[in-house]
Amino acid sequence: MDELHALAPGADTGREVWLMLPTDTALVLGSAQSAEVVGGLHTGEGRVVRRRSGGGAVMVDPDSSVWIDIVINRGDSLWEDDVNRAPLWLGGVWAAALASLGVAHGEVFDRYEPGPWGRLACFASRGPGEVLIGGAKAVGVTQRRTRTIARFQTLLYRRWDPEEMFTRLAESSDQLRGALEAAARPVAAHPDEIRAAFAAALPR
Repeated sequence: MDELHALAPGADTGREVWLMLPTDTALVLGSAQSAEVVGGLHTGEGRVVRRRSGGGAVMVDPDSSVWIDIVINRGDSLWEDDVNRAPLWLGGVWAAALASLGVAHGEVFDRYEPGPWGRLACFASRGPGEVLIGGAKAVGVTQRRTRTIARFQTLLYRRWDPEEMFTRLAESSDQLRGALEAAARPVAAHPDEIRAAFAAALPR
């Protein structure tokens, strides 16, 4: 898991899609999060790793989540200097992919609204480029950028177990539990179908 997050595109990398295939379960912290947010994690229940992009913590699991990253360089027609506008095209791709899987009415969010729990748990926030279905997050998006390269990290849940994440966080309030229960909108399709739908929706 750590090595997947540590991957860095070269300076001359063109447009690429990275299908990330983790082999274990982990709670992934955002780059600015303190390890103190973690609690209740015991041996055998999974690992804690850190990504280099911002945002709150996410659960990554080989079976229940689908993780796809997209890399573009500054010369790409999809490039946008404004970090809030930069992932909007990607949200449109995901919304089209979900519609082709029978999950319609995806809203591409266009601003950052952390809410009361978003700085702790990624799916409890709303960010630019993320896809919402009925107010719940179907696709999370975060980004790592340099002056010439952007790596967008996207995550979708096929199944969402809020209690699994809740027990791994130090915060134990009923408010957080309720926020996590309403946070995610899972997409119950086979991972290969999800990846194929995403690939088919990408701009050529």
